[in-house]
Amino acid sequence: MNAQLWDKLKDLLQLLILPSLAWSLWVSRSVEVMQIQLQQQGTQLQEARTRLDAVNARALDTEGRLVKIETTLQGLERSLARIEHLLERSLSGGPRP
Repeated sequence: MNAQLWDKLKDLLQLLILPSLAWSLWVSRSVEVMQIQLQQQGTQLQEARTRLDAVNARALDTEGRLVKIETTLQGLERSLARIEHLLERSLSGGPRP
């Protein structure tokens, strides 16, 4: 009777433990793969943030340069208007400043 009981217990353990062991190994491997993917995505995110910071810095630098160019163009526009006014006055024979 002990041999039959032992055989049934052994069969039951094989039915329960082996699939459980296989499932736990599969889950463990899946978790490892997900952790690796998460680390890779974290690295990619940090690289993207670094590139974005560089783009933002370039955008601010470009904006500053455009403001300087705009200011210079406005000054040139005023100078040209003054020169044009002086030329019109000199051509019309008006008084010179």
